[in-house]
Amino acid sequence: MHTDIVYLLLANALIPSSANKIHELKGWNPPKPLTLLSNQHKISEYAVLNQDAKILVNKFPYPISIIIPHRQNLPDVVTAGHKTIFVSCPDDFIYNLVTQSFFPIVAGTASLGGELRANNADTAKDFFGDEVSLIIDGGKSKYGIRTTLIDCHLPLPTILNYGLISYDDLRPILPHIELPSHLRK
Repeated sequence: MHTDIVYLLLANALIPSSANKIHELKGWNPPKPLTLLSNQHKISEYAVLNQDAKILVNKFPYPISIIIPHRQNLPDVVTAGHKTIFVSCPDDFIYNLVTQSFFPIVAGTASLGGELRANNADTAKDFFGDEVSLIIDGGKSKYGIRTTLIDCHLPLPTILNYGLISYDDLRPILPHIELPSHLRK
């Protein structure tokens, strides 16, 4: 699936075999947590938001991913047994898809590990061939990099990985956001 950031593998979060297919395609053994694609209108059904998470989710669509506690209605194959889940809504297309969907959607980047990610349909096809049932060619991803990852489960929201959105972009939204020492200049 094309997004502004990178191509994604999508699945119905409530069908364990569907979500497990992402783990198989990416070679994740043991499984890793998947990303729940959501928006401010649906997220509280599947996750618990503190005040910082609410502020960030209200910016959706926005190329960030946040880590927050999930509710118990998601299968273990989605959460990989963790108490938290990644939540993202990087662009208008995903926002509209989530809004119109009758089920929660989970995703993993269309990559085979490392930093090499599919940013066009041809690369996604090269990676996965006939192993995926559908590749939607939306052209080349606008940015080709991952979302910025923010942990909202910590006492202070903390940037864990940089993507498209910088610390300086986030400070006006969350003035108390933390930047770990390994990301400081």
